[in-house]
Amino acid sequence: MRSGIFRLMGEQLYAARKRRRMTQPDIARRLGRDQARISGLERDMLDERLGRDRLTLFAETCDALDLVPVLVPRARARAIIAELAGQPGTRSDPSTLRSTYDEVFVDLGSEEDS
Repeated sequence: MRSGIFRLMGEQLYAARKRRRMTQPDIARRLGRDQARISGLERDMLDERLGRDRLTLFAETCDALDLVPVLVPRARARAIIAELAGQPGTRSDPSTLRSTYDEVFVDLGSEEDS
């Protein structure tokens, strides 16, 4: 597996928690988990240490933060994150995000029934 995916997800999870002004204990209480588990998840994702339960805890944490993970082409990930954050020097053209979405997902309902 190519590296960087877990680090990128960890960075985004950490940033989202901070933007919502939530602490690790806040997330832990919301999930009924120990704060050390939330801390471990963030740290392990940033350090790209993998474990079996990481995906489940990641999904639960996203849910607690009211986030939906979205898959985008690796080559566009950093640019899309910067664009969504409204960072200087990035385009704010919503059609760019739509075209990225269209590259990743296929609308199966648009085809005629056979």
